[in-house]
Amino acid sequence: MLLRAAFSLVPLGLGAAVWGEFGWLYGLLAWIASVFAGLIILSKLKIAYVPLSQHELSHSATAILKWYAAKEICAPKEPRHSRPESQNVSEALR
Repeated sequence: MLLRAAFSLVPLGLGAAVWGEFGWLYGLLAWIASVFAGLIILSKLKIAYVPLSQHELSHSATAILKWYAAKEICAPKEPRHSRPESQNVSEALR
């Protein structure tokens, strides 16, 4: 899963980049800060996308991201206009 890989590799990449530029201590601190930011994002995703009846259960990061992908990426989008096309054409001809 691409999202799970991003949540794992972005903190490592950020920590490595900061380590190379500023030193190991700053790299370690950047890695820790980015892991905490990822955990905050995951908690927000859990609140927004996991059903309320399952909030008390323990979910892994992969499970939370699967809920997000199922509801946001894979779900069919509702049309913006609820009128059928025949009504739009008849209104345009008036």
